Amino acid sequence: MERYKSREIGLTAVITALYALLTVALGNLSYSWIQVRVSDALLPLSYLYGLPAVIGVTVGCLIANFFSPVGVIDIIFGTVANLIAATLSWKLSFKKKILACIYPVVVVTAIVPVYLAFFFEVPYWLTALSVAVGETISCIVLGYPLLTLLEKHLKEKR
Repeated sequence: MERYKSREIGLTAVITALYALLTVALGNLSYSWIQVRVSDALLPLSYLYGLPAVIGVTVGCLIANFFSPVGVIDIIFGTVANLIAATLSWKLSFKKKILACIYPVVVVTAIVPVYLAFFFEVPYWLTALSVAVGETISCIVLGYPLLTLLEKHLKEKR
């Protein structure tokens, strides 16, 4: 039991660090109204890893958004968007990987453009389109193959 808890804590820490590092390292690609937040490819991992992944991408986003030019609004609402997206991927995917990748696209596109459009003074529809495209790249184009690879690795390990 103790080993299992240690594994979960370790997994949470790794996902947190990866999310924060990828987001901050890619700078404007992560923080502008035109964005491809590559770290969001980690959001569907909650489908495989459950609560440790949910916590990891949520805390990772919280840390990364401290570096956001948008400020406290991104810290709060960006983090909440990740929490909701990862939780839906974990709880409502019904053994379908693609759903685990689609939920984050929908949730992040529903929340993030609202405040990005205001902050960057760009029309909402343009910001929403940009975020939707960026999230599709991150969560589906990058996230789905990552999820497939990790799922295969887990099956081989068992």
